[in-house]
Amino acid sequence: MSPAVIIGLITSLVLINLGVNIGPSNTNSMDPKYAAVPIAPVQYMAGPTLIPNAPKLDTPASSAVLHDVDSGVMLYQKSASERRPVASIAKLMTALVIMDSHSPDEIVKIGEIPRLELDAQKIGITEGEEFKLEDLLKALLIYSANDVANALAIYDSGSTEKFASKMNLKSEEWGLENSNFVNPSGLDSTDQYSSARDVLTLSELLINNKIFSDIVATEYTNINNLSGKDYSLTTTNKLLGKNGVIGLKTGFTLIAGECLVELTQRDGHRVVSVVLDSPNRFQESKNMVDWAFNNYIWQ
Repeated sequence: MSPAVIIGLITSLVLINLGVNIGPSNTNSMDPKYAAVPIAPVQYMAGPTLIPNAPKLDTPASSAVLHDVDSGVMLYQKSASERRPVASIAKLMTALVIMDSHSPDEIVKIGEIPRLELDAQKIGITEGEEFKLEDLLKALLIYSANDVANALAIYDSGSTEKFASKMNLKSEEWGLENSNFVNPSGLDSTDQYSSARDVLTLSELLINNKIFSDIVATEYTNINNLSGKDYSLTTTNKLLGKNGVIGLKTGFTLIAGECLVELTQRDGHRVVSVVLDSPNRFQESKNMVDWAFNNYIWQ
């Protein structure tokens, strides 16, 4: 082995021991706790082991993954790379792009936003209102507000189309191999898709971020515009706060079906579950996580 290779290996080991992260670059130097974090830590903890004669997990969702966050072990996967519509789970990508470029304390003035269908999920913001950016992220992620997704996209890029192009550039940078975005809300479009594995990657980019994790762990809250107008937000995640669930995001359209990504923590172990096009996303996600904790042993 050449001296140069040896030096390189020694340098890598030193970086690992110092806890240096290697991953997507952070473009928001103003507030490191707010910006994107690497997909996974360099050093994984000891992984879980499946017990002998464990029952086979069979999930009805079209695509699914179950992943141990801290070891990096994939506990279960089904059609994990299949490209599918993911509905409002796409808002995770919207949040990540916004968080990577802006400070939570910025003041966002709502511009002219596209009109939505009457039954679309929205909080009813109007042109000219001003909000703290962090409060808009709460509306985006807790209540899954489509009007807020569009407003944030326009604030960042001038139009939803330009923002979608930015989403796709970041998607490539962050290693989402089977994703394409044409809008920030996740509403159905022929060319908008992702995969269970990409949703997992996207989720794990976000879950170690304090502001994000606090938002997606919130069941109920209120936000106000700068004039004092109040908006009440209730989570769309029916499992939140139950059986160790501490986040993340729901999604549903007639084309995408029921979609759900959850972060569950039990006995100090964090597991991310993803189900796409599920007949019963909340029950199926619970069944998957229960199966993992009943049939894996963490060393």
